[in-house]
Amino acid sequence: MPKHAVTTEYTLSTARLTHPLRLALVSDLHERRADDIVALLRRKRPDLILIAGDTFERYDDELRALRQGRKRVTRWLMAPAYLYNHAAMGILSRKNPSSPENATAFLSQAAKLAPVFLSLGNHEQKLLEEDFAFLKAHNITLLDNSGVEATVRGETLHIGGLSTVPDEAWLEEFAQKDGFKLLLCHHPEYFDMLVADKDIDLTLSGHNHGGQIRVFGKGVLSSRSGFFPKYDRGVFDNRLVVSAGCSNPVALPRWGNPRELVMIQLNPS
Repeated sequence: MPKHAVTTEYTLSTARLTHPLRLALVSDLHERRADDIVALLRRKRPDLILIAGDTFERYDDELRALRQGRKRVTRWLMAPAYLYNHAAMGILSRKNPSSPENATAFLSQAAKLAPVFLSLGNHEQKLLEEDFAFLKAHNITLLDNSGVEATVRGETLHIGGLSTVPDEAWLEEFAQKDGFKLLLCHHPEYFDMLVADKDIDLTLSGHNHGGQIRVFGKGVLSSRSGFFPKYDRGVFDNRLVVSAGCSNPVALPRWGNPRELVMIQLNPS
């Protein structure tokens, strides 16, 4: 397994653009050091840096209880994954500690390379005032069930972020906009539930860490989605790109599954 992160490159096409764009997908930093990811970004020179959740570790007990309550009936099916996750996190905290300074160091360097758009994941249930101030000071666009219009290389894009607690009314409104629509959504399982039937051109996700261990090209385990997650890493339906993540926040090694920066070459068809 490579010690440093690798670059995974995909090429997609769309009739809604007239110029090619280079997109960088970053996910699941989990406040770990990411100097190698920054080095890859410098080398690849993306037009946009798109961060699909779990950059910070910010929790809210009330929201966590709400999410757990929604899955109370089926939670027993995921028991092995939950036990693995909690046991591993205790070991890892001594070996590879997370720190907000790691997240802000990465973001401040990324913001010098290209425009940065950041959406939230399940580890970012309640950002602090200091987080909002930092993002604003570094011109990083936070997308929390919200979207913006951005112009890159003469192309106008609609970029949105669907959060862990999704606002379906906002998503419906976003899907009805004219032009190319790019959605950051940390949870790839939301694609089937909420996105696939809508006019959204490209969804970028993370969350499942590539399945942690990969056997015969398939991820084995996600601490949240259980065994053999459907959307582990890669391109699905030419509309969903899932990153295997930029860090390893658990003690179990990533076998056959290196940390990755995803680069997407988006060409006009």
